[in-house]
Amino acid sequence: MFKLKLSALGHPNPESFNCEDEKEYRSVVLWLEDQKIRHYKIEEREGLRNINDETWTDAYNAYQKDLVSPASEGTLNEQLNWLLSYAVRLEYADNVEKYKNAKIEETKKTAPNVVSSNPLDNLDFSSPAFKAGVERVSALAGIGPHPDPKMRLAALAKILKTNPHPDPPKTEANMIQHPSDVLKLLFVQDLRDLQTKINEALVAVQTVTADPRTDTKLGKVGR
Repeated sequence: MFKLKLSALGHPNPESFNCEDEKEYRSVVLWLEDQKIRHYKIEEREGLRNINDETWTDAYNAYQKDLVSPASEGTLNEQLNWLLSYAVRLEYADNVEKYKNAKIEETKKTAPNVVSSNPLDNLDFSSPAFKAGVERVSALAGIGPHPDPKMRLAALAKILKTNPHPDPPKTEANMIQHPSDVLKLLFVQDLRDLQTKINEALVAVQTVTADPRTDTKLGKVGR
């Protein structure tokens, strides 16, 4: 609770300050009066300087009353928190020009590197190929023109969602019977590649499980 304010005030050891340690607590109060608040004249601070004396508490209570601290009846931590806040206000008032243009540096957040398995996430929506593809698909599905190809693609998705199998306009050039066929065309090449890999896998399996006495490469049977 006190680390940030002590750091702002330029305290030499804000990281290691322990408010539960009585001696450290008293030392910070004296440091605030000497360096930041300066409510007393130097010779009037003697009571606060005697941090090892039993009379320090009386001097501290009198100090809070002289400052008209609203936390004087609160806990020690509440009292110290008010003193720190008061010192920060004084520090700012003394250096308005220095602090008024200060900017807070936001911590940069590193975005996680997410690799998507969806091929649609890798599409370049600004490429000529994408625009041309949307143009062809929209024409086949009977979707009207629009300057933004993504809007036309969204219209196609809406059609498929609300009516998966509408009757398309019947023309000689229209070879597609359902809008769902349009999406299938987008992945024809992927399906062909998949089929090729399946065929290669079947050949590899057949080679492994074939009769070991048969060597088809040499055209020989047996030994």
